Amino acid sequence: MRRTLIRIIASGALAAVATTVSAQSLGDRFKQFMGEMEGSQTNASARQLPESEVVTGLRAALADGASAAVTQLGQTDGFWGNTARRIPLPGWMGQASSALRGAGFGDQLDSFQLSMNRAAEQATAEAGPIVRETINNMSVRDAYDILQGSNTAATDYLREHAGDDLAAKFEPIIANTTAQSQAVSRYEALTSRAKPMLAFVPGMNLDVNDYVTQQALDGLFAVIGQQEQKIRANPAAAGSAIAEKVFSTVSR
Repeated sequence: MRRTLIRIIASGALAAVATTVSAQSLGDRFKQFMGEMEGSQTNASARQLPESEVVTGLRAALADGASAAVTQLGQTDGFWGNTARRIPLPGWMGQASSALRGAGFGDQLDSFQLSMNRAAEQATAEAGPIVRETINNMSVRDAYDILQGSNTAATDYLREHAGDDLAAKFEPIIANTTAQSQAVSRYEALTSRAKPMLAFVPGMNLDVNDYVTQQALDGLFAVIGQQEQKIRANPAAAGSAIAEKVFSTVSR
């Protein structure tokens, strides 16, 4: 049965397609924006605000959005109960899931997926201090760049400046949580045996803790980005008078 399962996994891995998305940097987006908007009323309005108000408003809006995201995802069923944010089985395992279920491993797959999501929920609940520190370190230049940037410029800033620290914070929490799961233990034992057959597959990541860490970060920043877009579209939803005032200068 174990050999059959390893063959199924290898087949699923071969069927997976790795994709790479190239993202334009925050700096490039800002330069492009400034080139297109030079001398515009939007830029003039933003520059007329006192620097202290711009920084305070951006910090307040980003803190509110990040807090909402951490609260939403960092609770029981924050990931698991949200179909848009639920962490899926690793790509290669997802490709082979039908065959694995047909071979009688359905309960193990479900238990494994639930364990991953529970680990992400526990890790995300601890994101607050790192996020707050990053927001508090925002400079005046950072604030103006974000204010005049894309609809997710603040989120991009936060991911660029806090992403590595959050990953370092998340991974041991996730590892401790998954270590208590028999389903994850069986997964790790299985992939250890299958690794020689899967090593040649491009983009293959057999480290469950690394996978869950990246998925948790993606989910966290996706929700923060949604919060930011809402505020930019409707500054009245910013949650504070100063944040509303700042974003009203660039609402579009």
